[in-house]
Amino acid sequence: MATNSFRFLDLNDVRVPSWNYDVLDKPRGRHDYVQYMLNRTITMFEWHGLPDTISSRMLELYLQINGYAAFLNVDEQAPVMQPATGSVPKPRKFQSGLYCFFGGIGGERDIYYRPLTFIAANPRLKQSINASIVYPGDDWSDLTTPCVVMRNDTNYMGLMPMFGRYAQQLVENDISLRSAQINARAQVGISVNNDGEAETARKYLDDLEAGKLGVLGKSSFLDGISVANVGVQSANVIIQLIELQQYLKASWFNELGLNANFNMKREYISREEIGSQTDVLLPMVDDMLACRQEAAELINSIFGTNITVQKNSAWADKDQTIINSLGAGAAEGDMPLIGDVADRIQEESGVSVNRDSEGVSEGAGAGESDDSVATERGPDSDVQEEPAEAVPGAEGAKVEVNININTEGGEVDGGGEASEESE
Repeated sequence: MATNSFRFLDLNDVRVPSWNYDVLDKPRGRHDYVQYMLNRTITMFEWHGLPDTISSRMLELYLQINGYAAFLNVDEQAPVMQPATGSVPKPRKFQSGLYCFFGGIGGERDIYYRPLTFIAANPRLKQSINASIVYPGDDWSDLTTPCVVMRNDTNYMGLMPMFGRYAQQLVENDISLRSAQINARAQVGISVNNDGEAETARKYLDDLEAGKLGVLGKSSFLDGISVANVGVQSANVIIQLIELQQYLKASWFNELGLNANFNMKREYISREEIGSQTDVLLPMVDDMLACRQEAAELINSIFGTNITVQKNSAWADKDQTIINSLGAGAAEGDMPLIGDVADRIQEESGVSVNRDSEGVSEGAGAGESDDSVATERGPDSDVQEEPAEAVPGAEGAKVEVNININTEGGEVDGGGEASEESE
């Protein structure tokens, strides 16, 4: 690379990393995939109220890489000598206060078999940390060194097992794609029987590369060689590998709560299909957020802080987009919602979901359902409802309900029609 290739940046001396990338280097490929994904996930959550002693970036790295982080107060220790520009080193002190650490958890177990001791060795502190883990509901008033362990997820997994799995598959696919690209350069394969025929075939290909028209030889030579068209096969393999690459990346992003642009069907996707795909986007990120919020509340109560956390960046936008989309589908009546999703729709979009009939109504406030028709059914009863007809001057609509009840003693005719007023 030319030394003046970066002169447009107005920099006289620019040093850049090597751009020579070896696709066959699997450890390097896995490492790079994981690092680039961490660059994205580091902004999953937005923290507010963290003390100056805790960096949100380091906190998220601890949680996502190790699966948990421990919060505890640290007093100022003896200064550690650091090298300085002069001949005499200057002591460098650190600020006492609330810090987050990574270490080991174990020791005695509580009634739910959860560990009660956190142990860590930090070289900057010049001492080992031995703290008592506090869980929600515990009495921590008598503890000398209380500690709160914040989980990245319910099972302390972190994101590295998932990242490693997808990174390994993507690296293998990159190598396969590289091989297919190289093989695609050979549009035809020429098979020969001896060295003379090979030299003649090589001369023929060289002439074609140079733009010359060449000949293979006499008829006896043509009888001894065979040509196979491999260009079409290579093209099909490349298309399949590209689709696999897109599928792996989309699956990786989907597990992290982002809906990547990938569709194996290559055709129109209905709203119902989009709604079914969004179900898998919410649980994991919601679990990560719930674990952070639960620990933050306990930290605030023990250490007197005011730490809050919420979704950030594309995750916050995606969460709101999903809620709006599901709310719109529920309002139109073509996407019935139940359970926790229905609760979120009612709370955030103002759409009321009737859980009994899975119908939805919009306009009344959240949580109101349409119970305007109340009927009782006996044995062998036949209930038919007719459309409601508006009554001029009335506050609501009149619903005509025809009820025919068949009993063993015969048919009871109660006038044939019954009416109820609904507000």
